[in-house]
Amino acid sequence: MSEQKISVSGASLFTDRSAFCHEMANILLQKRLDLMATLEHLKASGGTVELDQTLQGRLSRMDAMAQQQMAKAGHTRLTIELQRINAALKRFEEDHYGVCCRCKEAIQAERLMADPAAPFCMECVEEIAEEKADHP
Repeated sequence: MSEQKISVSGASLFTDRSAFCHEMANILLQKRLDLMATLEHLKASGGTVELDQTLQGRLSRMDAMAQQQMAKAGHTRLTIELQRINAALKRFEEDHYGVCCRCKEAIQAERLMADPAAPFCMECVEEIAEEKADHP
């Protein structure tokens, strides 16, 4: 990666892009650990809802089923985020982290700080959104 001064809002944070990418990789590793722990917790709370209404009333069972569905939706969302983080860490290992997967230009530091797993620069994100809007 080329050496350049990385700054956010005018304040210099790193003297080269490599140090910045290493810091982002550390953040991604911590996020991955946190997500994996949360997924394990959700997995435990997503068990089968008891059918015996003598143990719990109909409304309690409906509430339990709703909570189970929310846990499954949360699990799906977190699994997708974990996949994004793993992909970003793979890009880091291959020395492509911080490079847009579409145009191959450097992703802005501000964007990576907001979303360390971002695979695209903002220009490409906007182009992709326009393409999707044009072809629903």
